[in-house]
Amino acid sequence: MEGFSPAWAWAVIGLLLALSELLTGAFVLLALGIAALLTALAVVVVDLSLTGQLIVMGVASGILVPLAIYKIRPMFSPKGVKYGTTGAGAETGKQYRVETMNFDKSVNAIKVNGDLYRIQPVDDTGKPSEVSISPGDLVTLMRFDGTLALVQPTD
Repeated sequence: MEGFSPAWAWAVIGLLLALSELLTGAFVLLALGIAALLTALAVVVVDLSLTGQLIVMGVASGILVPLAIYKIRPMFSPKGVKYGTTGAGAETGKQYRVETMNFDKSVNAIKVNGDLYRIQPVDDTGKPSEVSISPGDLVTLMRFDGTLALVQPTD
């Protein structure tokens, strides 16, 4: 194909991946975009076959993706917030102050890792309880049931 250059193809792929990063914020697409741009640069400097191009892309991705996830992304995340851990049991047994939902002041909630979760009081067996909980009360998180936080009042 006349006029087709693998370097241009890799450069376009790299730019599209880097621009797509604006939609995610996970830095993975940015790392892949940079790897594709490095592959384009390698194709310009050394005339590589398709196999060589894929090896360069694989090696660059293998280095840049973990670097982006484990070293760069934490620099842009708030301290103390572990995204993706809510509901996995890390918060079980911790105490939270009851608040109201932003959009409906009649719904009680607790804030876990910066997000509000509706609450349901439960008894010692884990069954729903009719205990009255008001905003400002201290509760202990027992577990999550979907997006519903099951709590017990703290004495």
